[in-house]
Amino acid sequence: MLPGSPLVTAKIAKLKHLRGLQTASDAYHAERLAKIDVFAVLGYKPHPQQEAFHAATEDDVLYGGAAGGGKSVAIVMEGLRACARHPGMRVLLVRRTYDELAESVFPVLAKFGYGASLGAHWNGSERELRFPNGSLFRFRYMENLVDASRRQGGQYQLLLVDEATLMPPGVVDILKFERLRSDGTVPVIGTRSTCNPGGPSHAQVKARYIDGTAHGQHTVADDQGLTVRFVQAKATDNPHLDAGYAKRLNAIPDPQRRAAMRDGDWDQFAGMMFPEWRHERHTLEPIALPATWRRYNGIDWGYTAPWCVLWGAIDEDRRVWIYRELYKTQVGESEQAKQILAAESPDEHVAARYADDAMWATRGEAKAVATVYAENGVPLTAAGKGGRVSGWQRFHSYLADGPACAHHRALGWDECPRLHVFSTCTELIRTLPALPHAPSGDPEDADTKAEDHAPDAGRYLLINMGNEPRFHFPTPDPEAPVLDPSATGQHDTQRLHVPTIGGFPLLTGGDPWA
Repeated sequence: MLPGSPLVTAKIAKLKHLRGLQTASDAYHAERLAKIDVFAVLGYKPHPQQEAFHAATEDDVLYGGAAGGGKSVAIVMEGLRACARHPGMRVLLVRRTYDELAESVFPVLAKFGYGASLGAHWNGSERELRFPNGSLFRFRYMENLVDASRRQGGQYQLLLVDEATLMPPGVVDILKFERLRSDGTVPVIGTRSTCNPGGPSHAQVKARYIDGTAHGQHTVADDQGLTVRFVQAKATDNPHLDAGYAKRLNAIPDPQRRAAMRDGDWDQFAGMMFPEWRHERHTLEPIALPATWRRYNGIDWGYTAPWCVLWGAIDEDRRVWIYRELYKTQVGESEQAKQILAAESPDEHVAARYADDAMWATRGEAKAVATVYAENGVPLTAAGKGGRVSGWQRFHSYLADGPACAHHRALGWDECPRLHVFSTCTELIRTLPALPHAPSGDPEDADTKAEDHAPDAGRYLLINMGNEPRFHFPTPDPEAPVLDPSATGQHDTQRLHVPTIGGFPLLTGGDPWA
C-alpha cells in the first residue's frame, strides 16, 4: 500500500478513532473510580480504629499495637483506595521478605479479589496491580539496605510498610525521605505503616510515633516538617475476630509477648532482652556525684553507624551510675577522642576507658582506631571478658535491685537497681529497653541488626566492673606467707601487687564474675 492511498488513510483514521475511544474509556474509568466508595465496592467495612487510620491526612501515620487489630487489611485497603482515587498514582507496599508478603498481604488481596471490582489487573509474576486509570500498586521485600537501594530509581506517592518494627533500622527511611515525590500531576500522600511492638526497629518506631505523639494524643512535626500521627491498635477493636482469639491471646505464656500482642504495650514486647527495665526505677534526674567515686568509659566505635561513649561512676557499694553519653555519626576517630576529652571537666579523672576489641584491628593502610585515640590523648583498654552474651548477663545483674542507695533511701525506697542512668543519657534510655533477642543463633544474644550501640558501650563498661563486693581466690598454698589483699599502707611489706579490675584487686585464679 502506498502512502496516501485510501486504504492507508482509512487504517490511520481507524487507529486514531480507537485511541480516542481508549482515551475516553480511561477518562471514564478514572472519573468513575475517583467518585465511587472504594471500600463499599470491595465489601470492606472498617471498624473505628481502621477508620481513624484511613481518615488520617498527616505525612507519616502508624497504625500499630496489638495483634488482631486488622492492620494488614487496613494497609492493603489504603493502597487500593489511593490507586482508585488518583489516576497515575504509584503505590509501593513493602515487607521484610516475600514469605511475609505471602503470609499476610497476598491473602488479603485474594480475599478482596485482587481489586477486580475496581478494574485492577493482577500480575502475579511481577507482583503488582495495574488500574484502568493508570495507577500502579507494587509489592516488594526489603530485608536490608541493599534491598532498599534497589528502589533507588523508583518514584512513589504512597509508601506502605507492613510490620515496620521488623525492618532493620534505617531501611524504611531511605524510601520515606528519598523516593516519595511527584511531578505535580499526582499528590504525594506520604507513608502509612503498621506493626506490633518488638523487632529490630522497635526503638526508632517507639521514639517517633508512640513517645513522640504521647501515645497518639496529638500530631507532631519532625525536624523535616513532616507531620506524624499514631493510631493505637487493639485486638478488642476488631469485631470480625473469632470468639476464641482473645482467649488464645490471654493464654500466651510469656508475659512480655502477651503484653505486646494482646494489649499493644510498647514498653513490653516479644523477645525483649531486658524486661526488667523500668524507666521510673532505673532513671533519675542528674545529681551531684562524689568526686571520690571512680569514673570509667564504655566506648562503641562507629562512623556511619552511631558511635557511643558512656561515662559511669562506681559507688562504695559497687552500683554503677551512668551520668553522661555521646552518641553521634560521621565523626572521625581523632575527632571522637577530642570530643571525649572536651566533654569532661578539667578535674574529672577517668580511671579506664573500656572499648570494643575491634578498635585494635588494622584496616589496610589506616592506623588502628585505638592507636588514633591514644595519639589524641585517650588511651583505651580492650573490653574483652568473654564476648557478647557475658556482657548482656552483666546488664541483667546490674538492672536487678539491691539495698537502696543513700539517694533513694532519702526518697523512702528500701531497694533500688544496681544501675542508675541519668535522664540526660537519652540514647541509652531509648535503646536499651527496646533491644530484642537475636531471632536466630544464641538465644541469649541480642539482635545485631537492632540499634545496639549504646547497649554495647554499656556492656563494655559493666563487664569490667566488679559484680559483687567480693572476689574469688585460689586455694591457699599452706607454705606461702599470709597476704592481705586489702592492705594499703606503704609500710606493709606483704602487700600483694596484683592486676585490678575497676581499681579493685583481683588475685589469680577463680572466677571474679560468679
